Amino acid sequence: MARGSSRCVEMGAGHSAWAVAAAAAATRRACSCSPPTALLAPLLLLLLLLLSLVSPALAAPPESGDFAILEEAQVLANQMRVLATSELGVFNMQAIYNSFVYIEKISNGETEVQQLAKKIREKFNRYLDVVNRNKQVVEASYTAHLTSPLTAIQDCCTIPPSMMEFDGNFNTNVSKTISCDRLSTTVNNRAFNPGRDLNTVLADNFKSNPGIKWQYFSSEEGIFTIFPAHKFRCKGGYEHRSRPVYVSTVRPQSKHIVVVVDHGASATDTQLQIAKDAAQVILTSIDEHDKISVLAVADAVRTCSLDQCYKTYLSPATSETKRKMTTFLSGIKSVDGATQHAVGFHKAFQLLQNTNNSTRVHSPTDMVIIYLSSGITSKDSSEEEKKATLSVISEQNRHLNNSVMILTYALMNEGITGLKELAFLRDLAEQNSAKYGVPDRSALPVVKGTMMVLNQLSNLETTVGRFYTNVPNRMIDEAVFSLPYTDEMGDGLIMTVSKPCYFGNMLLGIVGVDVNLAYILEDVTYYRDSSASYTFLIDNKGYTLMHPSLTRPYLLTEPPLHTDIIHYENIPRFQLVRQNILSLPLGSQVITVPVNSSLSWHINRLRETRKEAYNVSYAWKLVQDTSFILCIVMVQPEVPVRHLKNLNTAPSSKLLYHRLDLLGQPTSCLHFKQLATLESPTVMLSAGSFSSPFEHLSQAETKRMVEHYTAYLSDNTRLIANPGLKSSVRNEVMATSHVTDEWMSQMEIGILNSYIVRRYIATPNGVLRIYPGSLMDKAFDPTRRQWYLHALANPALITFTGPYLDVGGAGYVVTLSHTIHSSRSLSAPGHAVAVMGVDFTLRYFYKVLLDLLPICNQDGGNKIRCFIMEDKGYLLAHPTLIDPKGHAPVEQQHITHKEPLVANDILNHPNFVKKNLCNSFSDRTVQRFYKFNTSIVGDLTNLVHGSHCSKYRLTRIPGTNAFLGIVNETCDALAFCACSMVDRLCLNCHRMEQNECECPCECPLEVNECTGNLTNAESRNPSCEVHQEPLTLAAFDPSLQETLPQCINTRCNQRTLSGDCFGVLDCEWCMVDSDGKTHLDEPYCASQKECFGGIIGAKSPYIDDMPALGDEVVALNMIKSAPVGPVAGGIMGCIMVLVLAVYAYRHQIHRRSHQHMSPLAAQEMSVRMSNLENDRDERDEDSHEDRGIISNTRFIAAVIERHAHSPERRRRYWGRSGTESDHGYSTMSPQEDSENPPCNNDPLSAGVDVGNHEEDLELDTPPQTAALLSHKFHHYRLHHHPSLHHSHHLQAAVTVHTVDAEC
Repeated sequence: MARGSSRCVEMGAGHSAWAVAAAAAATRRACSCSPPTALLAPLLLLLLLLLSLVSPALAAPPESGDFAILEEAQVLANQMRVLATSELGVFNMQAIYNSFVYIEKISNGETEVQQLAKKIREKFNRYLDVVNRNKQVVEASYTAHLTSPLTAIQDCCTIPPSMMEFDGNFNTNVSKTISCDRLSTTVNNRAFNPGRDLNTVLADNFKSNPGIKWQYFSSEEGIFTIFPAHKFRCKGGYEHRSRPVYVSTVRPQSKHIVVVVDHGASATDTQLQIAKDAAQVILTSIDEHDKISVLAVADAVRTCSLDQCYKTYLSPATSETKRKMTTFLSGIKSVDGATQHAVGFHKAFQLLQNTNNSTRVHSPTDMVIIYLSSGITSKDSSEEEKKATLSVISEQNRHLNNSVMILTYALMNEGITGLKELAFLRDLAEQNSAKYGVPDRSALPVVKGTMMVLNQLSNLETTVGRFYTNVPNRMIDEAVFSLPYTDEMGDGLIMTVSKPCYFGNMLLGIVGVDVNLAYILEDVTYYRDSSASYTFLIDNKGYTLMHPSLTRPYLLTEPPLHTDIIHYENIPRFQLVRQNILSLPLGSQVITVPVNSSLSWHINRLRETRKEAYNVSYAWKLVQDTSFILCIVMVQPEVPVRHLKNLNTAPSSKLLYHRLDLLGQPTSCLHFKQLATLESPTVMLSAGSFSSPFEHLSQAETKRMVEHYTAYLSDNTRLIANPGLKSSVRNEVMATSHVTDEWMSQMEIGILNSYIVRRYIATPNGVLRIYPGSLMDKAFDPTRRQWYLHALANPALITFTGPYLDVGGAGYVVTLSHTIHSSRSLSAPGHAVAVMGVDFTLRYFYKVLLDLLPICNQDGGNKIRCFIMEDKGYLLAHPTLIDPKGHAPVEQQHITHKEPLVANDILNHPNFVKKNLCNSFSDRTVQRFYKFNTSIVGDLTNLVHGSHCSKYRLTRIPGTNAFLGIVNETCDALAFCACSMVDRLCLNCHRMEQNECECPCECPLEVNECTGNLTNAESRNPSCEVHQEPLTLAAFDPSLQETLPQCINTRCNQRTLSGDCFGVLDCEWCMVDSDGKTHLDEPYCASQKECFGGIIGAKSPYIDDMPALGDEVVALNMIKSAPVGPVAGGIMGCIMVLVLAVYAYRHQIHRRSHQHMSPLAAQEMSVRMSNLENDRDERDEDSHEDRGIISNTRFIAAVIERHAHSPERRRRYWGRSGTESDHGYSTMSPQEDSENPPCNNDPLSAGVDVGNHEEDLELDTPPQTAALLSHKFHHYRLHHHPSLHHSHHLQAAVTVHTVDAEC
């Protein structure tokens, strides 16, 4: 017995922390044979725990048998290098590029901007010519109309369907040979209609001018003639004269408008609805050139509260302002108080005056107050009220030189109109102040307005929508260029060029040409003179139309945020550059930018990276005859850029264009869902490869065009004519041809082909070579994909991206990519000439972990979990990503979702991780994300959180952008990261602290709508990188999908072992029955269609969202106590008290000294990320609940519930670390649901103490963002199926519960 006891002690006191767990398990096994020993075993283990707590010296150093994570990371690094070298061919390809001849060039920004501005001017001139030609035809036709009336009508809604066919550019059925007409409700049957004279001209314009969408004549008499003919707005009439394009063309001067809605006690529900509808019509009839405010007046005056600036100023009528004003209008209700007319007018004049005073450049402006009211005053003091109202108008208008016009609209009450009320409203419109005895103190005459009666039968678009006819017509016969807006008759974004038509002084109407925005901006969108430059386009007020960080216009569905260029080029000293750009028609300027203040698209263009600052050159030019300014930006203009010299195609390479559907390739097959071939890689030319990108995107490719491309790109003699490609594209195609042989041979002999989806290489001009050769969607642009941009951000490193759902049908994949440089010695991102990539199945990298790191497979990923994450914290491999019962999506799963305890702790390692902000203008959000330091040396382990219960080790995988992590836990612990449960909205958008754990999330981008500028806090944020664009699978003949075989058959049904099935292409190890809960007695291997994610019958995400498998409730597991004698129990109780006392003491010392295991202990840990308003919660000075969360015995758990629009989206979700924690959800995680008592186990130690932190590392974590619970509780788990669209307008409610810790 003595020997047995002695052996128990020896095994329990091993040197290694990882060995302690094994020793403890051996102790339990060895001692289970004897009852006395069974009683002593827990005591011995507790003594061991006590010794380890009291004396840090007893904790073993890593060299004495500790788990060597650095060595294991090197093993992984070697494997990744093999993948890059053997499977992708990176280093051979780099050697080939080293052998090429390059030409060095220093670009001249001023010369290039003038050349590019000339191209853009030629486009606008082309459309101006079209508009002028149409205008001449209309005006000439009217002359003919006077002698031979032109009144024939071709109604758009009666065109036979046989005359029309679908056209993708218009996204509807059109007839390209005729025009058609839509009429307003007030058209005279003898109204002038030049449609038949216009037909030929409009058709010729369409054929000879690419990019044109709609051409139309909108007549003042109410006829709307449009080409091409198509059916639209067939219910009722079409009031085109209240469209913003018409209003801004016939009254091009800026209009400052205040709409005042009377909602006092006298307004009935019917009257109020008429007023609200009328105000809405006014909103929709104006555009960004005008400014607007909406007031609601009763006993007091109210302004829209959705933007604070609305209380003081008018706002440009942007789409966002219109949305907010519409929301405000819909919320106006009738109130009991009498209407204080004078108060409403006083506020309206105040807004106009404030706006007028804040305007620096005073251009001709029309100021209008539109009053929607019944005109009722109180019975007792009616005359006094009227006099007071006219007195306010007279006094306030005098300050604005009597330039304000008042238009009143009388709201009829049940068909009855009071004559006194009408007279009052007429007096208001005509400003008859003398009638009420109000003296006129101004020598200037007033601008008289009109009064109009509205009732339920009024056509508001024709009456109120034509309010501008009261404004003086200054007869400005100039072209008007609109800002981008959504095409209401088709699809996508357009810009309009329009001009008024006159016969003498009589307005006939306007002619307009709608131009596809993608065509107008193609030269800016796809500009690439070199890897050092980019370009942007703004208007003469600084509003940004196109910038590299915005989504391509071809894919935009709504205009980008209406904001200034200074928020995109958010770098020091750009303010001065902006002033010069807006004031000088031509110029250039160079500024110096510190690297630590740089923009991501600057960093990706650097050719010299060893300096602390770099130069940026801005060269700009006003595009003649327009209001637009073009600017070309050169990063490091003094450093030469290398260009490939003329190359030849590799002798053995075959050039096969990706349009296999046109070429009729006999060896075609299906690569999952894509039409493909194994015969050769295919070459895809994206839009950026063409001289006219929009033409390529908008026109269907033909077999003849493909043959021309192939002949030109294969021609080593340089004799075949260029079919419209950029000059550098042929060299890029020929350079990439050298990889073909290696990929083809690897396909024959490679041992990893069962795990590889595809290999590819992409170049800066959008050339993509891919194997297996595949048909691609023509809108695909490889240079805007995350794997490409991620590789540029990590030059010369093996870069991981994903997991994400493969659009080609392969399921979830992870991409390994690597940059190729013009020379091996030039590894800066600006010298990257290509990016190579290979897609692996998601499970492959977890298989690598299991195969190369035996520790990861010890207990099935329960107590010891291994993971790989990339440098933004997204997981590439983790047990929950391959768990068939996880039910959570595997895309965008972050360490904060799956390992919140680790996430909480690593935030306290200085210089290792930083929380960042950036402004995303494409979707109008502020993005919060993490960036991990890939220069880390050594490994990290517990600093603050969880050392009593869970240990982790984390280190970088050398040569990559990825990190290896191992978590080892011995009891339950609870960690919390703030996450929304229904969307990606951050839970507190007014603060962001470095040491507060939260999932990557987004906040609405707050803009001062009145100025177009961001709020002070958000104006400091850099602009985000290129917005992730959606992918589309290229369509082909559906019959081929049924007849063609799969290119690769991995024979899933013949794989009998899970190891042979795990991670293999198209294979799933079926483990769970169709109910989503029951484990199969005999698991088997099958295709993804049969059991996606390992669950039989689970729907593929390509078909539909995964089916709901029911709500699971995990019951609280009761801790079963073993019978223990009273003496042993007393001893154990005493020891427990002693252990807890020492434990608390140790942690107090730990908090003071912070002798942690970080190799980066160089700076203070507590770094404030932004000084946002209200960034500190108010806390009681004596409260310690938010400090020292490990040393407290009372912990705080934050339960987060967001009230969404439907009951199904109201959830309370506590996910478990290492189990199913959905993306974007509250992550509050006990480390394991064990039946063993959790509080008497010491965690296994890992890492080395290498530095200390002073007392200033004291945590200051608010209650809603941190908690550690060490007791058991109920887990409520609900499964989420993510939507493709997120709402940014939900508000989060945070409920804080205090819970007593129980041990």
